[in-house]
Amino acid sequence: MKKHISLLVLSFFFITVLKAQEKSKDTLFFSVDKHYTVSPTVVSNLSGRTYPESIAFEKEQKKHTKTNGYIFFVGDGYLTKGLKPKKILSIKDYIENRNFYFDGKYNRIIDKWKLKDSLTDKYIIYFVNGNEFIQPRYLEYHSYYPIGNGENTITNKIKDTLFFKLDNDYVYESTINPGSYLIKDSKGSEIILFEKVKTIFGLKPKKVLHLKEFVRHSKFFDENKFVKLDYFGLTQYLNSYEVFLIKHSNEYLHVNTTTVIYD
Repeated sequence: MKKHISLLVLSFFFITVLKAQEKSKDTLFFSVDKHYTVSPTVVSNLSGRTYPESIAFEKEQKKHTKTNGYIFFVGDGYLTKGLKPKKILSIKDYIENRNFYFDGKYNRIIDKWKLKDSLTDKYIIYFVNGNEFIQPRYLEYHSYYPIGNGENTITNKIKDTLFFKLDNDYVYESTINPGSYLIKDSKGSEIILFEKVKTIFGLKPKKVLHLKEFVRHSKFFDENKFVKLDYFGLTQYLNSYEVFLIKHSNEYLHVNTTTVIYD
């Protein structure tokens, strides 16, 4: 009997803590911006667009945005009315400050992990559509790129550059596929693969990183998990940069990063 009472008390305690944490979140109100927010909750016929129509729509959006994408959200199924926000913010202005960009000087790429930590996990959010308030159950930043497919694909060229030392201890060339490089944290059926695009000589990087330290101290590696490395997340992150592996003091391998899954 005492055990059951203890469990009830603990359950009540955890529910109370969770509710207290939820109540402690501030609320942000954003206006629906036709050039920056896309939502089937607001416009019901999004799925009816053909691929060329979607591309034309995104190209028009690109003229109004400073970054390489837009916000996509789906409401939680309820249209709230009667709220009285003190301030309604521009989601475009809020996102397009460099606090949410990937680290670097040149890129215009939003770091979705920063966005999650500093917006969706931190605040209760409503989008204001006339006199209706939509609370998103799903909110994500979508990149315009790549645009098209096949040989005519347009990719984002505005990226900063990361240089990693090719030390053969942690990152090494594949004996099966010369020109491809692996890292030692790639294990099992999933691996991170760097594929050489071309060799460049005479670059002068301001900063050279050690890949092992970079990976092990990143948000994508957790020593306490069974699968320690988030392969897909790390690949996405690295693909937001131009990546070079320094083979010798004057030889730089420009590489693409990919995740390979073996059956």
